[in-house]
Amino acid sequence: MIALIGGGLVVLVLFTFFVLRLSENAVRREARGRVGTTAALSARLVREQSLRVGEVVGSYASRLSNLPAPRRATLPPADRRRLAAALFALRSEVDGVTSASFTDSRGRLVAASPPPVLPIGTDLSGRDWYRGLRERSPYLSRAYISQGRRRKVTVTAVRVQDPDGRPLGILLATETERTQRFTDAFGSQFGTGITVTDQAGTIVGATGSDAQRLISLAGDPLVKRALAGRSGTLDGSVGGERTVSGYAPVAGTGWAVLARVPASEAYRDVPRLRATVLAASGLAAFVFLWLVPLLVGRLSRARDALGVQEAFQRDLLPSKMPPGVHSIYRASERRMLLGGDFIDALPTPDGGLAILVGDVCGHGPRAAALGATLRAGWRTLASAGVGVTRLDLLDALVDGERRDLDLFATLACAEISPDGRTLTYALAGHPPPLLLLPDDVVALDAPRGAALGLGAVGPRPIGTQDLPDGWALALYTDGLIEARATPESERLGVPGLMAWGRGPDGRPDAAHLLATVRRLADREPSHLDDDLAFVIVDATVIGDPDVRAAVAPRSMGRA
Repeated sequence: MIALIGGGLVVLVLFTFFVLRLSENAVRREARGRVGTTAALSARLVREQSLRVGEVVGSYASRLSNLPAPRRATLPPADRRRLAAALFALRSEVDGVTSASFTDSRGRLVAASPPPVLPIGTDLSGRDWYRGLRERSPYLSRAYISQGRRRKVTVTAVRVQDPDGRPLGILLATETERTQRFTDAFGSQFGTGITVTDQAGTIVGATGSDAQRLISLAGDPLVKRALAGRSGTLDGSVGGERTVSGYAPVAGTGWAVLARVPASEAYRDVPRLRATVLAASGLAAFVFLWLVPLLVGRLSRARDALGVQEAFQRDLLPSKMPPGVHSIYRASERRMLLGGDFIDALPTPDGGLAILVGDVCGHGPRAAALGATLRAGWRTLASAGVGVTRLDLLDALVDGERRDLDLFATLACAEISPDGRTLTYALAGHPPPLLLLPDDVVALDAPRGAALGLGAVGPRPIGTQDLPDGWALALYTDGLIEARATPESERLGVPGLMAWGRGPDGRPDAAHLLATVRRLADREPSHLDDDLAFVIVDATVIGDPDVRAAVAPRSMGRA
């Protein structure tokens, strides 16, 4: 009997120790995951915030496309007054923008609102935004101290071009406190210290700090990792205090985000868990039997929730595509089932084909709901034969349906005539479609209207294109051109996607493009910074038998 009791006590002690260790490790992993998720979510929100500001500044830049090129940093009086009015409107109408400036294409100051501290003609080409615009527009600058208000500021810079694509100048929007307000609000909401740094590791905003000095974290190893494009969590010591830290890059900006929580706060449940397990060691068997149905119930609810998300995601995708239209969709993360990308294609009333690819700025149920609504609205328009010409109705749909004013959407839609000889298309803040011709691959980047939900008035501009024999058309979301072929490679970009449109022999090849995009989508989602959607159709789907015969050897059906 004594041996039996002793053996039972030993088993109970071992079981209690095992449960204790297992539970503590689970709580610690969950706490680290929560901090890492907070960092990743903060990075996404900062990126979406910068995209929204960039879109708004870009819409103002498009209003200046008819300005003459400044001569010696000056303009005629009438154009100078028009420029001053546009700068004043940008500064006064856009929340967070404290000043707006315009330079010529060489970086010399032409005008500013409010009136500039620096003399007109001052050379600003040494600023990082001037160099950064060579790579992308809009460009989010590093933090610096303004010469007038002595405040820490960042700049969103956008190239201004005339209707023929020649450079006129650079439109600048200066912000001071938007990022600081975000770190204060988000950090207090989640009980986490949020720090946002620029490309050089200088603090742009930090929870609970209003310092107007340029403080560098370039030596912080976590900042270095985030600036190098990596993300993760680390349990270590910062300033003599043990903390749990998460880090993530802000895609498309070069910025980085840190989320830090004191270990005592992150792991506050561990001591309570230890005390509970030790106090209840005599009832370990009962607790175990009680946990089994609890865990089963949680798994069942998670499975039900997963089914709801999968059903919701299916609303963003058509149940089937018309014959010969190929599509690819991938979420950027396996656990991020609800995205904002949506696609569709359907026959038009006259026998042609209408195609849609769109992207709601954001993730989760709200973005997915808006995407599903936009897809349904577009199907109604396309079924009526006005899917390209009445995007203003979708603008009204966004304004009426969204619950979050920060949500907006971009889309590209196209219609192909029944004879397969004419393409009509419209862009609402979306990357350009690719047209594969017999001897060339071109990006249809003009005309391009503002994104849906940014306050544009009236229909978007419409482009038309004659189609020769053997054409193919590809539409996609920015998740594709922002993807990396490998974790170490540069983002693909539109030029890289155009290169994928050529086969091994250097000639345009729709089947090669489709297969290459599918290989990228089928790899690990870590290569994708955003959701990916892709639709492609070629001349074999529409047109007369002569067109089908002309392209049959290179059609996607034989890929």
